[in-house]
Amino acid sequence: MDSQVSNGSGLEAEHITDLLVFGFLQSSKYNFHQELEALSQELPVEVYLDADLEDELQTDGSRASRASRAFYQGRTEPDSESQEEIIQNIARHLAQVGDEMDHSIQPTLVRHLAAQFMNVSLSEEDRRNCLAKALDEVKTAFPRDMENEKAMLIMTLLLARNVASHAPSLLPDVFRTTVNFINQNLFAYVRNLVRNGMD
Repeated sequence: MDSQVSNGSGLEAEHITDLLVFGFLQSSKYNFHQELEALSQELPVEVYLDADLEDELQTDGSRASRASRAFYQGRTEPDSESQEEIIQNIARHLAQVGDEMDHSIQPTLVRHLAAQFMNVSLSEEDRRNCLAKALDEVKTAFPRDMENEKAMLIMTLLLARNVASHAPSLLPDVFRTTVNFINQNLFAYVRNLVRNGMD
């Protein structure tokens, strides 16, 4: 598998998913800003959070680019910034679509998934399996006019966001599991989203 989105220089594969998941969570209406800020310090990708994020919402609902911009550490690649902007734009778009699909996730499913993530004896693989089972439960709610991979990606991100909203202390574990799940199951789709965004 390619470690980069394009044949030229660019972000490594795992950083693309980090930025996408982080951007989706950052575009969230939920209030776990403090946990996101702590998470941003642990990521291999440097992400700058703006304290006045809510104040920088534009009249059309989009966020100011300064507030949502993420930077690859070291930033030696000339095209990294534009690639990161594209990933942030994709994350914002997915979050907007996700807001419309959010009602299809039952609170009992979120509570059950959060309880599973709280079980410290579960391995990372067990957590991914729990996420996959939860995703299976919401598959019937996928919009029929949406491609399956897009619906699966959005629902995966929504489950992560809802669990983090239910139990903000779980954010680091939920984030890591979600990134790993996407890298294993949906990365080809994510890579194509980024490539198409760069065209």
